[in-house]
Amino acid sequence: MDTALESKFLKFVDTVISNSITDMHISSNAYPYIRSASRDIKPIEQFWKLTYQELISLIIFMNPLLDQEKIEKVGTGISFIYEHSGTRFRANVSKNNDGVAVALRTIKKNTPTAESVGLDQNMLKLLSEDRGLILVTWGTGSGKTTTVIAMIDYLNKTQHKHIIMIEDPVEYIIKNNQSLIHQKQVGRDVISFEQAIRDAMREDPDIIVVGEMRDQETIAAVLTLAETGHLVISTLHTNDVVQAFDRLIYAFPATMQSQIRIQLALVVRAIVWQIILPKKDESGNLVAREIFMNNDSSRNLIMEWNLSHLYSVMETGKQDGQIMMQDAMIQLHKEDQISGKTLMQHIKDPNRLKDYLIKMREKQAEIENEKLNTVHT
Repeated sequence: MDTALESKFLKFVDTVISNSITDMHISSNAYPYIRSASRDIKPIEQFWKLTYQELISLIIFMNPLLDQEKIEKVGTGISFIYEHSGTRFRANVSKNNDGVAVALRTIKKNTPTAESVGLDQNMLKLLSEDRGLILVTWGTGSGKTTTVIAMIDYLNKTQHKHIIMIEDPVEYIIKNNQSLIHQKQVGRDVISFEQAIRDAMREDPDIIVVGEMRDQETIAAVLTLAETGHLVISTLHTNDVVQAFDRLIYAFPATMQSQIRIQLALVVRAIVWQIILPKKDESGNLVAREIFMNNDSSRNLIMEWNLSHLYSVMETGKQDGQIMMQDAMIQLHKEDQISGKTLMQHIKDPNRLKDYLIKMREKQAEIENEKLNTVHT
């Protein structure tokens, strides 16, 4: 790669590191963009627009195992870890109308912990399961991987387990504590998620982490694994609990869906849907989580594919640890962690919001009356 380009890129990365930037987006024939903790994305015009060939050279500089032919053949994306000055970045290469793009996400130096990501007792209770499937869902950048790593960190500190982690790529290096942990990277240590899962079944695991359930083959292997007496933790890109079931079932042809419904009903232990919200004091972001915990009532609904009633089961099962997203966000607002504007932007149920606001006004009126009574006395 051209020395001037290398020097300018490294200076750019140093600036990103020193300013706590979370994401970099570099595309051919466009200025780079960055995303800060405020979640806003903006161009950096101090860096020049890279030509297609310059960006190819830059990607190869970050990962010398790649070449132009491999990059140009990319279909589903190439992921790897790039490290500079002690900071690690998860890089993902993709193709688009303008050529090639690479997105780099800063990986925090410290391993996420249950405390740092806000795993409450309901979340930690899930980790006492010894078999079945736990899913963490939502979109890219919602902290799914961070939550899963925090769960494994907690297990590593508190339980004696053999944990196999299948990732693409390995983001956080986790050292053995109370547990024995083996981390495997797809494309480096194993050929595919599916093959790694099949291999893991012969390696005496207690818990298997599958970085992402991307396709029918991986989903099928995960369901089989969860049926055979192992706890499996994985992630999925969906917007709520019901959509998670839809995504899993419709990955299969119609002739297989009846059997898959039965498998899902029996093996799913919990689905955690999480979203990132800005803190009220603008100091960063926090996570709100909806927790669906499978029980006899919901198993029947899944087998019958009557998913619209799952939220009714959650509503009546709050004492058992079920948490609705709207309740999670309302609790954050009560604790003064998110603003009213954020709450109104993200809450889905207008009736639930209306009831909450009425109760808030009534409570405020009671406080004002008490103050007046105190003054008069």
